[in-house]
Amino acid sequence: MNKIKISIIVLLISFLILAAVPLHAISEATCIFLLIEPGSRAGGMGHSYVSVANDAFTSWWNPGGLAHINGSDLGLMHSKWFGDIFDDIYYEYLGYTQQFEGIGTLGFNITYMTYGEQTATDEQGEEIKKFTSDEIALGLAFGSDVGHGWTLGTNAKVVISRLAPLIPGTFMDSEGIGYAWVMDIGALKRDLIVPDFSFGVNLQNFGPKMSYQNSTQKQPMPTNLKLGFSYKIFNSQYNKLIASVDFNKMLVDSDPDVSWIQGIFTSFGEGSSSEQLKSIIQNYGVEYTYYDLISLRAGYVNDIEGHIQGMSFGAGLQYEFSEGKELAFDFAIQPAGELTDNNKTFSLGFKF
Repeated sequence: MNKIKISIIVLLISFLILAAVPLHAISEATCIFLLIEPGSRAGGMGHSYVSVANDAFTSWWNPGGLAHINGSDLGLMHSKWFGDIFDDIYYEYLGYTQQFEGIGTLGFNITYMTYGEQTATDEQGEEIKKFTSDEIALGLAFGSDVGHGWTLGTNAKVVISRLAPLIPGTFMDSEGIGYAWVMDIGALKRDLIVPDFSFGVNLQNFGPKMSYQNSTQKQPMPTNLKLGFSYKIFNSQYNKLIASVDFNKMLVDSDPDVSWIQGIFTSFGEGSSSEQLKSIIQNYGVEYTYYDLISLRAGYVNDIEGHIQGMSFGAGLQYEFSEGKELAFDFAIQPAGELTDNNKTFSLGFKF
C-alpha cells in the first residue's frame, strides 16, 4: 500500500481558519468555517453585530433580528482568505430575506468555503491525483415579532464537509466527507430600558455530531453562544453614531462520550475560572454614518486563546437610487491572528 502525502494546505485546513475562531475550537469541533463572520459592515465593527444586525446577513448574526427587516434584502460577501499567503482559499456568503406583512421575515443563506486544489502523491513524490476540498452550509431562517418589543428567530442549516476523496489502493480507502444539520436560535430586543439601546443573543450551530465516512469517531459541531449590546449615540438625519459590544463563548465538550446536548452545559465546567474567562471572545465596534451615504467603522477583537487581538477598520457607501431601494458596498480589514496580519473582505447589499 502506498503511503500518501497530502498537500500542506490539507494539513493546515483547520489552522487556517484561526483567522475567525478561537484556538481551542480547532481541536474540539469540526466545520469551523461556520464561525467565520459574514458581512463587511460587521467586520469593520470588530464583529460586534448580534444586536445591530438589520441586513441580508442577519440570518447568520441573529435570526431574531429578521423581524425588523422590511421588504427584500440581498447580500453577498467575498473574501480571499489569507490572500497574502494562498491564492485559492475563498470564503463566500449569500443571504436573502423577504418580509411577509403580518407574519414575519423569511431568510435564505448559503455559506461556502473552498480550500483550493490539493495534490495526493505517493512515497516517491509522484502525483496520484489532484482534488479540491470544500465545505458548504445551506440555511433557511425565519424571524417574527413575539410582543413586548421582543423578536425571535431560527436558522436551520444543512452542512456538507468534503475534505478528501476516495483514492483506491491507499489508506484513503473511503471519502473524507461528512453530513450534518445544525440550528441557530436568536432573540433581539430594541429599546431595552432606554430608547436606542438594544440587546441580542444567538445560540449558533447546535446539532448532532458529524460523522465522516473515513472515520469512526464523531466530531462535535462548533456550537457558540453570542450575546451583545449596542447603543445609538446619535441618530439624526445627518449624523448617526452607534457603539456595540459582543461576547462569544464556545459550548463544545471535547469528551467523545458526551452528547452534543450535554456538551452545551458541560463546556462551562471545563478548566478553571480564569481559563473560562480567557475563552470568552470580546468584540467592540463603532460606526459613524453621514447622511445615510458614507459610513466609517472601527473595532477591536480580543480573542486571547485564539491569539487574535487587534483593530479592525471598514467603510461603506450607500446609495438610494429609488424610494425604498438602496445599493450598499462595504469593505473591511480585520485581524487574522499569527499566520498573517489581516484579512480583507468585500460585501454588497441590495434593498428593494
